[in-house]
Amino acid sequence: MEEKKKMGNAKLLVIAIVLILVVIIGTTYAWLNITKKSGIVNKITAGNLELTLDDTTSEGIKLIKEVPRSYQQGMTTKEYTFTLTNTSSTSSYTLSLKDLEKYKDEDGNETVIAAENRINDSKIRYILLKDGEVATADKSKILTDRTIDTGTIKKGQTISYSLRVWIDSRAGDNNTESEIMDKIFNVRLSLVAEQTIVKEEEAKPLPTPV
Repeated sequence: MEEKKKMGNAKLLVIAIVLILVVIIGTTYAWLNITKKSGIVNKITAGNLELTLDDTTSEGIKLIKEVPRSYQQGMTTKEYTFTLTNTSSTSSYTLSLKDLEKYKDEDGNETVIAAENRINDSKIRYILLKDGEVATADKSKILTDRTIDTGTIKKGQTISYSLRVWIDSRAGDNNTESEIMDKIFNVRLSLVAEQTIVKEEEAKPLPTPV
């Protein structure tokens, strides 16, 4: 009888530990999918973590009925601007692009985007600038990875972004026009953030020089 009681207590202890871990993880990790629409301010809040992604100056990341462009031409396309602000403790973050299932045409009608109607990422070139960086051709990239930025943001810090996307000039080579004609690239921003845990030793102030 006593052994059964001990076994029951052990099970309860395991369950309690699991619940505590779930609560801890929930307060240190959060994610937020952002659909880029004008006038939207989005926040991640979980425990001590609070990040704000402000994309009020953007109206969407969309390429429809576009043609291949050179770098110089690409830099004249629509600029998407947004900021990331941290009002809490130091956090690591990942900013990426996610496909939207539908898009609205000029008349406001929604259309479902089938897989065969999407422009392949290998045809898309983009440039992402941070905090007033100067644009140069070597900063533009082919969209081989949907993650466009990762890093750490400190408490009270704001990061400003500028993003442009266009169809790469080489996408029309080798009779590949059918891969881009009448096809769509339509995505939203996705922000994933995790609170950074600072070790006690690292948090101690440095000694004052004599």
